[in-house]
Amino acid sequence: MKNFEKAIREWTRLLTKRRVIVDTTTLKAESTATFKTLQKIHAILRPVSSKEVSAIVKIARKCSIPVYPVSGGKNWGLGSRVPQKDGVLIDLSLMKKITAFNETMGYVTVEPGVTFGAVVQYLERKKSMLMLDTIGSTPDASIIGNTAERGHGMALYADRFNFVCGMEVVLPNGEIIETGFENIEDSKLGPLAKWGLGPYVDGLFTQSNLGVITKLTLWLRSKPMFFQSFIFHVNNESNLAKVIEQWRQMGLDGFNSSLRVFNDIRMIAFGERFPENETIPLRSSTRSALRSKLKIGKWIGLGGLYAASPQHALADKAFILTRIGSLVDDIVFYDQATVDEQYDQGDDATRNQLDFMFNKSLLRGNTSKTGVNMVYWRKPNALEVKDIHEDGCGVMWYCPAVPFTGKDTRIAIKICERICKKYDFELNIGFLFISQRALDITGAICYDRNIKGQDKKAMDCHHELMGAMTMEGYSPYRLGIQSMKLMKLKKPSSAKFLKLLKTTLDPKDILAPGHYIP
Repeated sequence: MKNFEKAIREWTRLLTKRRVIVDTTTLKAESTATFKTLQKIHAILRPVSSKEVSAIVKIARKCSIPVYPVSGGKNWGLGSRVPQKDGVLIDLSLMKKITAFNETMGYVTVEPGVTFGAVVQYLERKKSMLMLDTIGSTPDASIIGNTAERGHGMALYADRFNFVCGMEVVLPNGEIIETGFENIEDSKLGPLAKWGLGPYVDGLFTQSNLGVITKLTLWLRSKPMFFQSFIFHVNNESNLAKVIEQWRQMGLDGFNSSLRVFNDIRMIAFGERFPENETIPLRSSTRSALRSKLKIGKWIGLGGLYAASPQHALADKAFILTRIGSLVDDIVFYDQATVDEQYDQGDDATRNQLDFMFNKSLLRGNTSKTGVNMVYWRKPNALEVKDIHEDGCGVMWYCPAVPFTGKDTRIAIKICERICKKYDFELNIGFLFISQRALDITGAICYDRNIKGQDKKAMDCHHELMGAMTMEGYSPYRLGIQSMKLMKLKKPSSAKFLKLLKTTLDPKDILAPGHYIP
């Protein structure tokens, strides 16, 4: 306790009282996630620079106080702002500077408090011809926070970590280092090239507790000369498996597009609530009625095409129709001319659909709060979407990857469907096509935290899902605070190596204890 009080005094001298939060009401609120947690936040520190982060870490190390960095705290379904163990939060959200931008070379350099929404607005103000690969969650999510957990984008740069470079990192001893070519004096390549000279270390600071990322450069794409979006529907899982086989080969053959496939519940929950007076889980007849109402199939593919000309766009469309046209029940393409014509003649519902699919599509660098609606799926219809924590929204993500094959996809679906049904949850699942050989699953358990027993039921369901998937060889690609024990799946030699890195850089284990590296 004396060490903690000493640390608070030193942090207060550094940051002033205004940026050292210790009042119990705030701390309790910040200790709330979208599922049950027991960890406590003892204080919140709000630096405005990497130098202050460095000083905070040095004080923590001297006083042996565990600290956990958070960028925006929007890691919903995976822990929000709640630390892995009791400790002090380093809230980086005041570090909001966009420190560099280059229209010609296509990059932006940001601090941890810079959100996806902020960069989209920045590019609009600049009248930029570049687009950010955004996020399916809230626009208020941090770019660095998402990158540090190796989160996904929406378009052709969806595998976000592949498109960042030049990090600034505060180590557990408080030292500040730079990575890539940023650590070479007077190099002009810092924001332009990923690997740098010598050993590549950037990956050590993602999904880890080896450093605090306080700055990085993110690469941007040019807006496509001719953008098309498309949506298809599949009602037969056998045909879905064939679509997946075709799409893998299309990618290996050089075809370039973005695609994600969701089941019906995922799409329904974006705009609907669980029907009142309906039995749990949702009856198949009610589910079918909701599909009919929304004009969707059991499985929905949503994708984007980024062509250099109308001729290329026509060829892309023809190629997709040739390869999967006979396997899907319906497929619709959207381009500017088609959308403009329909928009002028359409009613409000039609215009909303066109905005979702094209005008305001996430696939072309926009952000949206629509995805947040999903976590209210089991909440009463009368409850407005405000604050998911205060509103008692329950959501827990499970994130395994599967080989990019139709067979493995069907096995994964059956496993998840069986276990979700056992615990009375609807299967809510998506497959993200961000590489040519593996598919990332985003599975969501959505529930009402205000109903007694649901927290435990959801956690039991999550643990059984991840256990069954890992037994099948479908390893997790991302963990939340509820699933960090799965790091034990690492082979002993790899676990020993990571532990050696941790004990060397952080012998007192003060930086995010238990976060990925035990």
